[in-house]
Amino acid sequence: MGALPPALPVWAQTSSAPGASPAATTSQDAPATGYVDRVLEGLPPEPTDDAEGYAYDREGWPRFLRLETRLGTQPFDQARKTRLGYGIYGLLETPNHGTLSIDGTYAPSDSSGTLTLRQRAMPLSGGWLMSNELGVINPPAPGILRLPARIYLPSTIVQGLSTEWENPGQGLQLQASTGEPGRLDFLPANGFRKLPGQRSSFGGQWRLHADQSNPLSNQGWTLAVQHEDARGVSNVDVPAQASDIVDANSSLLALRHEGAEHRVQGQVLRTQANNVTGSRSGFWVDSEWDDGPRRHGVGAYRLEEGLTWANLPLANDLVGAYARTSWRTRQWSAEGSIDWLDSISGRSGSGFFATGSARWRINRDHTLGAGTTVRRFGGDAWSTYGDWRFQNGWGTSGLRLEFVNSNTESDSRWLTWDQEWRVPQSWSVSTSLGTGAYDAYLGRPRESVWNAALSVSAPIGSKASVRGNISTEHSDTGQSRHSMNVGTQWRIDPRWSLDAYYNRSTGRSRFNPSLDPLAPPVTVIVPDSDRSFYAVLRYELEAGSRNVPLGGRAADGGGRIEGTVYFDANRSGTQEASEQGVPNVTVFLDNRYAVRTDSQGRFEFPFVAGGPRVVTVRGDTLPLPWNVVDQGQTQVDVRLRESATLSIPVQRNE
Repeated sequence: MGALPPALPVWAQTSSAPGASPAATTSQDAPATGYVDRVLEGLPPEPTDDAEGYAYDREGWPRFLRLETRLGTQPFDQARKTRLGYGIYGLLETPNHGTLSIDGTYAPSDSSGTLTLRQRAMPLSGGWLMSNELGVINPPAPGILRLPARIYLPSTIVQGLSTEWENPGQGLQLQASTGEPGRLDFLPANGFRKLPGQRSSFGGQWRLHADQSNPLSNQGWTLAVQHEDARGVSNVDVPAQASDIVDANSSLLALRHEGAEHRVQGQVLRTQANNVTGSRSGFWVDSEWDDGPRRHGVGAYRLEEGLTWANLPLANDLVGAYARTSWRTRQWSAEGSIDWLDSISGRSGSGFFATGSARWRINRDHTLGAGTTVRRFGGDAWSTYGDWRFQNGWGTSGLRLEFVNSNTESDSRWLTWDQEWRVPQSWSVSTSLGTGAYDAYLGRPRESVWNAALSVSAPIGSKASVRGNISTEHSDTGQSRHSMNVGTQWRIDPRWSLDAYYNRSTGRSRFNPSLDPLAPPVTVIVPDSDRSFYAVLRYELEAGSRNVPLGGRAADGGGRIEGTVYFDANRSGTQEASEQGVPNVTVFLDNRYAVRTDSQGRFEFPFVAGGPRVVTVRGDTLPLPWNVVDQGQTQVDVRLRESATLSIPVQRNE
């Protein structure tokens, strides 16, 4: 997959989390002098960098400009045509009109590209903030409808416009959008590929009984409504017959109550479409409460057959209830859930879906984990695993044994050894070695397989680094699969940098379907062999008043947060050499500022005020059927002039 550009400087972020105030970090009232470190007597001076030759222009409003020239080939383009692309990213912080930004790409060879103009958090009278977007956008939605829930509500990307009005003091949000649906292509130019139809939506949210002592608190009752209208849309890219075109609309009403230790939310959904008779409806209720180190939850749902979200796929033809619990201490963690299910149409008898896992930290060097998933509904299946992670003289080792049994897929068994090697600071080296077997199924022969993977990250001098992943898989049937992803980054000077990536894969990937009967329907596309490359020459300019560290004041110092969002395929909570990063995912800091991950799943907040911070992955930007862990939130303590590094897993709905 292609990459998105690295994160903008912190004060250059233009997105705001659902349900949060997108307050801009202006610095018009900042002191003339910024943060200065205290000098300790007797310490040698830090070496100076000859490349630091650009004087920072402190005059005017804070502003940022990035210009890119890109050269490369599109992923999975069999012609392997080399294309040239350009990118521009600019931002201006204003005292009275919020944040103004431009985000665009263009490829001359096929006249494709994207353009997004944003205006965020313009202050109005009465405590209102207004945000508008024009171009390729993600339609806004009420904040409580973007929280993790047992039923996933899909979203799409459109080329159009949107507006959002928010009054944090009164607990009000209003949103509207309209545009043509589509998909984004990847580098060297992130072109927008239009799909048939037009989508329009509007929504609102009102905090009914707010905590008067703290108007910004989420505690109390919140009411939200959202409606989306889809005209002339299709499930296929190029409709071939009249029945491929659909008109549909959906309306959703939600009510949430949040207390100090409990949360409950109910949703009612109604959908109409011209390809089904009558309307379809559904409801679901999610609740949870805290009990010391334990958290419990119960819920129920009823989703009629053929239910969609304005023709976007949604779990349907299900009625059921669930219960779940989790328990976490410094030494133990355990969680479990069970769904009791039935089919409304009778296509499947009643059944259940249960999951459970536990991890025990025996001592500082050894940890044991185990888990099981069982489905007895719409096809029986189960999976189980056990793993042992331990510290040794080489670094951190992990041994994992996994079994999968299904009456709709090949049964399999896997034994995997993962090793994170002890290496010098700023290096990272990990390996993975596994062997497994797939039983014969539907005419396919029994298969014995082994695989290996290597992941390396290393500095090259003080201004460059290299990252790479190499994996290989071989079967006794003669099938094999290889992949390589290598990238280098070179900071030429404070304004110029050069990135280059090469991707090579042969053979077909093996698709592992989710066992969860409530996982959203997903089209299985297993890519063939691919070879692609791209290089990006980047120029960046920062100027204006002293940029403020996120969550702090203009005179404060700060640290840095960097990390990776990755596919945790084995649900171990640790990124192994064989596990790739997740591209194009939105990551929030303190539920206020946002960046997107690059092609390797990496993100960065370069200048963050010290103290406790919360990093959150937005679940609705993940590819299906993957979802966030622990509501996508990670706590991190930022220290002055230090970097905090995070690895954030996302896992399949099992």
